Amino acid sequence: MQVIAGTAKGKRILLPHNVSGVRPMTSRVKASLFDILAPNLHDASVLDLFAGTGQLGIEALSRGARHCTFVELDRKVISVAKKNVSSTGMESRSTLLHQNVLTFLKQRSSQRFDLILVSPPQYRGLVASTIKALDEDRHVSENTTIAIQQSSKEPTPLNLTNLQMRSMRTYGSTTLLFYEATKV
Repeated sequence: MQVIAGTAKGKRILLPHNVSGVRPMTSRVKASLFDILAPNLHDASVLDLFAGTGQLGIEALSRGARHCTFVELDRKVISVAKKNVSSTGMESRSTLLHQNVLTFLKQRSSQRFDLILVSPPQYRGLVASTIKALDEDRHVSENTTIAIQQSSKEPTPLNLTNLQMRSMRTYGSTTLLFYEATKV
C-alpha cells in the first residue's frame, strides 16, 4: 500500500500486524474517492475519523490539504499511523488523537473542518452512529463535505436534519457516500 498522488506519491503506508477491524481501502476505490474530492482538497482542514493507518488523511495532505486531524481508538493502530505520518513527512501538518470517535464528536469545539473522512470498521453500526453525531456536530459548517466508506451490504443512514446525501458510488463491495450540510 502506498500514497497514490501528490507530494508523497509512492511513499509506503505500513499496516498493523494482528489487529482486527483494519481494512485498508483498495487503490482503485481510493483513487476514485480522491478524484471526486479533488476540488475540496486545496488548503483544506481535514478530519480523518477511524483513521486506522492514516492512509486517507495522508493522501489528502499529499494532494494539498493544509492540515489533518486523525482520530483513532486502537493504540497499536495509532502508533502505525504515527509512523506513516512521519515517513511521509507530514508531521507538521498533522494532529493524531488516540480517542473514541463518538467521544471526540461530542466534545464541543469551535474547530470546523472542510472535509471529514469516515471509514469505520464494518458491520458494527458505526456509520449510522457517526453520521448522526455529525448531523448534530459543531465541527460541520455549510462548506463541509463528508465522505464515508462502508460495505455495500450496510444500510445507508437516513432521517438526518442538517446533512443531505449528495452522491453515492459503489465499487464492488464498497460504497462511498458523500454528504453536505443543508443548514448549520
